[in-house]
Amino acid sequence: MKIIKKNWVWFSIFVAAALLLGVVLILLSLYQPVTLRVNDQVLTVRSLALTPAGVIRAAGYNIQPEDEICPKPNSLLLSKKPIYYQRAIIYTVEIDGQLEQLRTTERLPANILQALGVSVQPKDLLIHNGLPIDPSEPLKSEGEILLQFISAKKILVNIDEQEIALYSSQPTLGMALDEAGIAVSSADILSKDLDTSLHEGLTLTIQRAKSIRVEVDNQQIEGISARRTVGEVLAELGIGLQDLDFSIPAENEALPSDGKITVVRVNEAIILEKEEFPFENTYEPDPNTELDAVSVFVPGQVGMNVSRERIRYHDDEEVARFVDERWKASDPEDGVLGYGTNVVVRTETVYGETIEYWRKVSVYATSYAPKYQGGAYTGSTSTASGMKLTKGVIAVTRAWYNAMLNQRVFVPGYGYGIIADMGGGIPGTPWIDLGFDDDNYESWHSWTTMYFLTPVPGYVPALLP
Repeated sequence: MKIIKKNWVWFSIFVAAALLLGVVLILLSLYQPVTLRVNDQVLTVRSLALTPAGVIRAAGYNIQPEDEICPKPNSLLLSKKPIYYQRAIIYTVEIDGQLEQLRTTERLPANILQALGVSVQPKDLLIHNGLPIDPSEPLKSEGEILLQFISAKKILVNIDEQEIALYSSQPTLGMALDEAGIAVSSADILSKDLDTSLHEGLTLTIQRAKSIRVEVDNQQIEGISARRTVGEVLAELGIGLQDLDFSIPAENEALPSDGKITVVRVNEAIILEKEEFPFENTYEPDPNTELDAVSVFVPGQVGMNVSRERIRYHDDEEVARFVDERWKASDPEDGVLGYGTNVVVRTETVYGETIEYWRKVSVYATSYAPKYQGGAYTGSTSTASGMKLTKGVIAVTRAWYNAMLNQRVFVPGYGYGIIADMGGGIPGTPWIDLGFDDDNYESWHSWTTMYFLTPVPGYVPALLP
């Protein structure tokens, strides 16, 4: 009894030592360098942490709720893959004088503004460190970032009674006009000073002094006029508009900023046009017509409308055609066609082989062998019919397989075969797959003809599925 107790004590000591050794080995395995990517910085961290969050804390970082960690912060570290730690940044954004603050890992200014309820428009201004920045370019700064957002103001500019809406974030009216490419000369009259501070709803009227250039009847007439409408300028120059003639700009429009007016002489011609409407065909079986041929039971007839078309010419150049009257000459009449159901056995010599067939169709042929089954080598020789895959076995689509199983065929360049397998095919294309052994495989990717050999089966689909 004492011996048993003694052995038991030694056994317990041995087990405890083994467990202690196992724990030490586990801790040693955990105390391995882990790669930690903090934003764009790569660190190597050694710790006994069991989770990504533990490693990050061991590196001296205080994790915030907005930070992003991959793998998940509290998941077990089962491998030594890198840990990605994207630290959130505090953004203080002044939006048209109002301060907003956001903590996020986002680096794209446009998205930061979007999160604050601001949709950036093309003329808005975003400033960082005193310089304008592109909202679509990511920020590379760290720590707290201050941004200033100035939204574009809408102003209305009336230039010789032509109103233009501008959007600008410039501080003054003159700078906004320069930004928009609107030049102002000393001779122009402005309703407001160019140093006026820009604000929403600002309006400006510019009245320019203009030189006049009129193109009419292949001539160019130049002059000076203080008139403000095109009609007044033309009347002053003695240029009249007759019948359908018009000017660019129109008579009642304001004189354009470049002072250019074009007078267009207009005349018209009339022709009659015919418009045909197609008819539809329906199909019925025709036992007197050979298989795969089409007969005509009732010929179709197109419908026809007649229209009167007016052609307009500007300065002898055609610019428009439009119909001002249309009438129906005839209605379309649908036709009835017959699809052949008469099976005719024929004989033909193909590639030196004399064959007897009852149907031939144009097909797109590919090829396969056991080593290509399933896209990777499996060595499988099974087919849908149970026949061993070898040369002579031909696969077709499911629809053809159901109607043509065990049908003997002949393919030029391949030889005799039997339809005994099916595949996915090529959508919209009559497709066959030519079987081979692994040792005699030949690659096929071409159009060819497939002959259906006699005897004629009991069921023949009149129309190929």
